[in-house]
Amino acid sequence: MTIQTFPGAMGEPVALRAALMLFPARYRRERGDELSAVFADSTAGTGRLATAREVFDLGAYGLRMRAGLTASSAVGQLFALAAPLVAGAVAGLCAAYTVDQVVNPSWVPAWALPDRIGEVPAFVWFLGQALLPLLLVAAVLAGRSREARYAAFGVAGVGALGVLTAAVQEPYLWGFLECSGQSTPLLLAGLVFAFAPQELTAERPSARGRIAVLAAAAGGGLILIGEGYYSSVGLMDRVPAVALLLVPAAALLFAVRGRLAPAAIGLAALPLTLGFNAFRTWQSVGGVWRMAPLAIAVVVGLVAAGRILHRAGAAPGCDVGAGGVRSLV
Repeated sequence: MTIQTFPGAMGEPVALRAALMLFPARYRRERGDELSAVFADSTAGTGRLATAREVFDLGAYGLRMRAGLTASSAVGQLFALAAPLVAGAVAGLCAAYTVDQVVNPSWVPAWALPDRIGEVPAFVWFLGQALLPLLLVAAVLAGRSREARYAAFGVAGVGALGVLTAAVQEPYLWGFLECSGQSTPLLLAGLVFAFAPQELTAERPSARGRIAVLAAAAGGGLILIGEGYYSSVGLMDRVPAVALLLVPAAALLFAVRGRLAPAAIGLAALPLTLGFNAFRTWQSVGGVWRMAPLAIAVVVGLVAAGRILHRAGAAPGCDVGAGGVRSLV
């Protein structure tokens, strides 16, 4: 339905009507009145902050429905499995980077207080990438799902700050890709976690799940070491860079056969390897026009492989339900 078709719609807050518009049209027609009534009950007598939080949660769920990231979908279950792993991986990556900066600082340490307004974004970025991923993984290990989701949005925000700063400071494509490579992992990893179905990530991880998160943290640190601590000259050979891109991407093909656990490992690793190694591969190949055919061939090959695997015996849907997701993490 349009927002005007359910009772009291025009009297509802503008923010609520905007949040409801994020839901698919069919779902609004069937459940719009119910959503509005539940919102009114849950915010009755609460303050503006609590109301804003409810609006945010409602809109986020609408976006997840549009993207197929619900608890009943295979994609949503894949994101739920990847969420604690990506939290550990990005925490390990950023912790390794912070330690490297402390042990081997540049001529101007990244944590030095800014002298000019133009240095503030880099200072905020460094503190954000050092602290927020640690808060995220701590919230995951403690089973604090709401705090973890907020920390994930914070991680994504720090990544977005770095990407925007690179766009402003670097007018050329190659410079932007190189400078934004350190921020892309935070942006993508934060979004992977933030848009995972909250109902599947609300419980505290099991002992096996906590071990998996800590192993992912170690893996994130090893990825950074393999990338030469974001050095554009540390790994000019295209083979390692391509491997750090293709191996996680190929792991996603396991999802076609309903095997979400290995696919989740690939989904957790890919945000950490995508941005910088895409730039490094482009740099070692010799330009965007030389890399484009290779990139197109890889995408076509992965799509074709997914269809072949699906036709070879993939069952419709997924064999890992909500209980299965929780048992794995």
